[in-house]
Amino acid sequence: MPKATPAEPSRFYLHIVEIFKGERRLPRQKKKPIVGSLPFESGRDPKLLGEILDGDSTEKGWARPIARATILDRWSEVVGEDVAAHTSPTIENDILQVQCDSSAWATQLRILRHDIAQEIANRYPDSGIDRVDVIGPGVPRQNYGPRTVKWRGPRDTYG
Repeated sequence: MPKATPAEPSRFYLHIVEIFKGERRLPRQKKKPIVGSLPFESGRDPKLLGEILDGDSTEKGWARPIARATILDRWSEVVGEDVAAHTSPTIENDILQVQCDSSAWATQLRILRHDIAQEIANRYPDSGIDRVDVIGPGVPRQNYGPRTVKWRGPRDTYG
């Protein structure tokens, strides 16, 4: 006696079972236990506050602003007490701008600006300071914006 052919829904069902049988194509990933979350593990030991803050500041992107604030706060350690007494630093667009009390100090710092940039790069590598600009006394910064004009500007301050 010949075998009867199954009806259309039965053939469809058997076809689907044949296609999707066996192991799953993408096995489910087992969740890895968080290190230090189980009792009596080494990761549960107390950690130093400095290590926690360093990790958080790097993870959250605070390293650059903290390094820049540290440069401005410890300016006298970077350049020395004498130079720091006659200068005031600011940071704009990855450029350290140093304004001096007199044109004589500005001239001397222009000579030393590469050494200052190297010192900053060594002490504070996360700061991202690209270059050091030295500005004379009372000179406004007009080198930015859509309407800039090249002008002579003030000359010597007689100071």
